[in-house]
This record gives sequence, C-alpha cells and structure tokens, in this order.
Amino acid sequence: MRIGMVSKFSAPDGLCIRANAVLKGLVERGHEVHAITQSAKVEGISDERLHRFRAVQLNPHFSLDSISSPKKVVEVCKQFDIDVLHIQMNSGSTEFLLPYFKSALPSLVVTFHLAYAAGGSLYTTLFGIAWRASLFASKKYDEVILVDPSQKPYFLNQGFSHDKLSVIRNGVEINLFRPDESKRTDDDVTDFVYVGRLSYDKGVHILLDAFQEYHKENSNTRLTLIGDGMLKHQIGDISHNGSIQWIGVVDHDKIPNILQKMDAFVIPQNIGGLGLSVMEAMSCGLPVITTAIGETINLLGDHEGILVKPKSVFSVVNAMRTLSEDKDLRLRMGRNCRKKIEEDYSWHNQIGLIEEVYKRAIERSR
Repeated sequence: MRIGMVSKFSAPDGLCIRANAVLKGLVERGHEVHAITQSAKVEGISDERLHRFRAVQLNPHFSLDSISSPKKVVEVCKQFDIDVLHIQMNSGSTEFLLPYFKSALPSLVVTFHLAYAAGGSLYTTLFGIAWRASLFASKKYDEVILVDPSQKPYFLNQGFSHDKLSVIRNGVEINLFRPDESKRTDDDVTDFVYVGRLSYDKGVHILLDAFQEYHKENSNTRLTLIGDGMLKHQIGDISHNGSIQWIGVVDHDKIPNILQKMDAFVIPQNIGGLGLSVMEAMSCGLPVITTAIGETINLLGDHEGILVKPKSVFSVVNAMRTLSEDKDLRLRMGRNCRKKIEEDYSWHNQIGLIEEVYKRAIERSR
C-alpha cells in the first residue's frame, strides 16, 4: 500500500513514539510510506517521502499549523496516488480540518491518543476543549483507532458506530527494550525510575512526595526522573542529598540503557491509561508501581506490579516499601512483566492489526 501519515514525529511524548514505531513497521513490511508533517526530520524514510508544512509550536506536544497544510496534504496524496491517509489525533490543528477536504483525499484513518481522553478527569479547561474538538473531528473519519479499550464505551455513547472503531494498543520494540541483568549494580540500593512528562496529570508531585517520605525511612533508595515539564522546578526545591536525579529529556533509543540499570518503575498518574512508558519498563524486566485507572488495571496483574490508589502518597510509599524490601519479589515480577510484553504487546503484532484497518477503510470508501 501507499500510505500517507500526518503526524508530528519528533516531540518527546508517547504519540511520537507510536507514530515512529508504526512508520518503521509499515516500511519494514514493504509499504510505501510518506510522512506529511511539521517535524523537520523523520527517521526511516527518504527525503523524497518527507513532506513538510509550516507550523507554530504552541508547546512541545501541539502545533498551530499553517492554513495551507490541508492543501499540502491533498497535493501529496494526488501526486503519489496515496491509498490511505493515517492521521495521529492530538498533534496539530491540521487533523481538525482534513475531513472537510474528504472529497479530494483517499480513505481516512485516525488514531485517537490518550492525551485528552480521560473525560471528566481532565485537569484544565484547555485540555477539555481540545478533547471535545478531537472527538467531534474523529466522527468524520472512515476508521478510528483507539489505543486504550476503556475509551471504546465512551465513543459508542457519543454515537460512533461499533464497526468504525478498532482498539489497537500501544506496542513495544521488544528487541530494543529488553532486560540486561549485567547492568544492575549489587549495592543494596533500590533504584526507582520514572519516565514521562513532569506534570500533575502524570502524578509527579505525588511521586516526589512519596519518595521523600520513604527515603527518610530507607536511605538506601534513589529516584531517577527522565523527562521535562512544568514540575521540574519542584525537583530543585527539594533537599534530597543526591538521592533524586533528574536527567531531563533523553532520546528514545537511549532510554533502555537507563531502565536496565533500575529496580522498579513508578508512575502514579491521575489520568490516562495504557501508557507506553509503563509497557517499555515492563519490557525491560521492571516491576511497576502505577495507579489503578483505565486499561492499566487489566495490563498489570498482581504478579507483575502494584496498583495504587489515585492521588495517594500513602499507597505509593507502601508499594515502594514492598518492592524495596523484597528483591526476589522484584525480580519475579520483572520476569513476568517481560513475558507479558513479549506475548501480547510487541509492535510486530500491532502493525498487522493496523494494516487490517487500512484495508477496511479502503473498502469502505469504494
């Protein structure tokens, strides 16, 4: 197939990780993939298949695209005889406009990401408006891919037809994100790690409070944070004697090297669901402490990690204590996590499901 992908590709977030993984997987399976994007560079395709439009980045995760961007998309689709156009919802303003050019475009598939998908649990009015606008725009696409099964009932309640919705969870590059026991130090220190935005919705303030409290009880603990965001100032305000390390933004392919040195992954998020960072940590053989919300409840069993109450410092402290005090439990949970990702969440399986959605979209528009 000749596939056009409309998305950002270079921001440090789960949407871009998924977009790059899908592009790479499609190319490896022999498809001709064109990226139509505001990003300056896209790995895995030639310059001839990279088509850029101008945009103003409102923040690292969302852009206000040029008003001519839909015209650019139409031109690329006609020039290269694109069979199906795959849009990543929640990356830029173009996604809201493309359905109005449907008569000039091939079949339209949209992936609805989790950024604004928590309904009434959203933190700001801005996110709420963006989420409702995304939902409205998605109704005009031929096929809708959801990345979290817990979204589907809500979409059905909003009038989406059942046969238009597909749930295709995030996947993991299991050969990149893999365990490496040789990198772990045997120094009796328990290393906790977090990867993601440093924001309230990810529960970073809960994590920092919980770690400080538990570190007073057990000084043989460290916390490493990877990412950037509004709460980074809180790290500098904490007196932690070197027990907390903030690395900042790290290239995606460098993250496994850090995870492989850690003992447990912690993300007490307040909204969201089946996050890539959780799955990538599991793939590296780490037990997970996370919140009992959304699809995470089904992803993480009792033998793979610990689910905590939302917004509960006390629950996170207890979970840290449990994993820190029982190395055998940590290692056993970590092995179970790796096994689950290998069996159910590799990108190899997910790409095949996406191909089936493309075929249905093409058939639907004939």
